[in-house]
Amino acid sequence: MPLFTPLAGGRVWKWFAINIPMDLGTGGAFTSDMDIIARLHDFPRSQEWLYKTWEVKVSLLCKDGSALSLKAGKLKRTVTQLNAYRDFGSPAVSLIDVYVCEAGFMGKNDFPPPVLERTIRAKIAKLSQHGFGYQLLPFEHGEDADGDIGLLALHHVSNPLKTHFDVLPTIRAGPRQPFSRLAERLNNFFEHTPERRSKTFNQIVFCKECSELQLISMKNEYDCPHCKSDLIAQS
Repeated sequence: MPLFTPLAGGRVWKWFAINIPMDLGTGGAFTSDMDIIARLHDFPRSQEWLYKTWEVKVSLLCKDGSALSLKAGKLKRTVTQLNAYRDFGSPAVSLIDVYVCEAGFMGKNDFPPPVLERTIRAKIAKLSQHGFGYQLLPFEHGEDADGDIGLLALHHVSNPLKTHFDVLPTIRAGPRQPFSRLAERLNNFFEHTPERRSKTFNQIVFCKECSELQLISMKNEYDCPHCKSDLIAQS
């Protein structure tokens, strides 16, 4: 939920799907996974549904302001992955850098810290050339006297409801095949899954053990409903 809400960008969402194979096991020409797909609309301004996709990269920020797992030298590969989304027919492709911060980071550091400046600038320059969107989403790993309390979102002082940073806007186009077929398949699965009525917020996942789509709750559900496989370990 703390991830999907900012990604919706104020739009109403029908569903989010994570770690979805482009070919859904059919052996097609596109063999990559799509990290996040969203079906959104601008209700009440518009009833038209639109789709957005994200490639997700995760880094760690220590409370002293240093960073781990920045993947700074892998920008070329990241652009290749984003181009694969576009070649597949995705109408809006973005990179989102998720930063998991050590407990105490946000009380001692501004975001983004100086250690990220060079990496972020390089990504802005490269991604803007290709028309890809770019977002930053930091979370702090919270702790109190009783132990772990999960992830705390960083809020902007001027807008306490905003938890992400829109660095580059996404250039949108119309969806193309085969993405359109995949989106239709995901939506049909969502609409015809009876379990969705008993889950307040849902996400579609693909279980690699079952080789099937599954519907799980966005909160505190990490195992495949069918085979009980650990979905986090699969990602």
